[in-house]
Amino acid sequence: MNTRFSLVVAACLAASAAAQDLIAVKGGKVMTITGPTIDDGVVLIQNGRITKLGKSADVEIPWAAKVVDATGKVVMPTWVVAHSQGGQRGFNENMQNVPWLSVADAIDPAAVYFEDALRNGVGTIHVLPGNQTLLGGSGLVVRPAGRTVEDMAVSGNTGIKMSLFAAGGGRLQQIRKLRRALDDVREYLADFDRRKAEFEKEKAAGAIAADKTWTEEIDRTKKGACDLVQKKTKGWLFVPSVAEIDEALRLDKELDLQIVLGANIDDAVPQLAKFGKPVILDDTIEYFETDEETQKEKKVCTPKLLADAGVPFALTLGAGGPTSYPWWQLGTCVRNGVDRRMALEALTIVPARLLGMEAQIGSLAEGKLGNVQVLTGDPLQATTWVETVLLEGEVVYDRAKDPRLQYLFAEDVKKASDKKPTDKAPEKAAEKPAEKRGDAAGQGEPKAEVK
Repeated sequence: MNTRFSLVVAACLAASAAAQDLIAVKGGKVMTITGPTIDDGVVLIQNGRITKLGKSADVEIPWAAKVVDATGKVVMPTWVVAHSQGGQRGFNENMQNVPWLSVADAIDPAAVYFEDALRNGVGTIHVLPGNQTLLGGSGLVVRPAGRTVEDMAVSGNTGIKMSLFAAGGGRLQQIRKLRRALDDVREYLADFDRRKAEFEKEKAAGAIAADKTWTEEIDRTKKGACDLVQKKTKGWLFVPSVAEIDEALRLDKELDLQIVLGANIDDAVPQLAKFGKPVILDDTIEYFETDEETQKEKKVCTPKLLADAGVPFALTLGAGGPTSYPWWQLGTCVRNGVDRRMALEALTIVPARLLGMEAQIGSLAEGKLGNVQVLTGDPLQATTWVETVLLEGEVVYDRAKDPRLQYLFAEDVKKASDKKPTDKAPEKAAEKPAEKRGDAAGQGEPKAEVK
């Protein structure tokens, strides 16, 4: 009897666990990004991955699944940010040449930046050191949910942050510093290989015992930079202006680089067309320039120029202001003539490819991670907000339970509740002023209180 009871309990626990690992987002307009849009669709997620995707009529939802009702709403993948400096405890860039460091040591899981990112539907962020470095530390791909950096981490050792920004001198001086730093690494590697070759030569000649092996390893403080020059890891190079573009293209021939652009780079579009890879834009993608001769202003939209030149790009989000909103960036692109699909891809599948994670994130497809956001309307509309965010099939954000929004809107809720009695009993509300006017004029005796 006890054995049978134990089996029943075990079966119940197993069913409960399965229910927790099985979730269905049902009834919405599913925008897959890389595939067709599905009206009245269902996204079925089990154990963190999408197992089924299709119309509600074609997808059977298991009885044990937790259902997220997205009827009348938009369902799409969470946004992907390929380059960000947000969520860090300050930017200590006084020591510029520090390729052995990791940005993981600077990330603050409690930063408001991550809270805002989640509220805006961002599911994946590549956090890198600041732009005023030389050879900075390595980056870390995180999700904006978790109590610790370990909880947030998705992928580490994503490459070394580099910069051509002249923090304490001229542009040419910064280029020389970077070149010197890279040459030092190459010289170190050449000396390491030479000493290893001499060891093997002496061992073959019998000068060293046959059972001896080469045990020396690459210096820990130089390992990241060595991987960079050997093209074992990627360099994320910040290019602040048009003047440094040519140097960036020369460096790309020696290293595996990803270019991160500064603002106002419209004149660099012809050179960027030779890069042959997507570029990452600054969060300011629309600005005005004044013609020196006519003194007339003209509007410039960087994504539009790149799209016309056939240069793929990834959008980024600012740390504050309107550029921190995905709908603002997407709307700015489309308003200036960028194809809608291209704009959406610039915050989803394109940055996912840059991170080497296109098989996991950036679109909705069977086998990919269940990183899904539910929107109240079109993602390009300012009146649309994020209602629910799921990361790997787990609901990590629910607008109805957002404590900060509850605090901000508490006064409005209180005012609305105060008006309800008046709305429900208009006749009584109309009588009360008359009673008060009579009392104030001394007419009649005060009425007895009815309890």
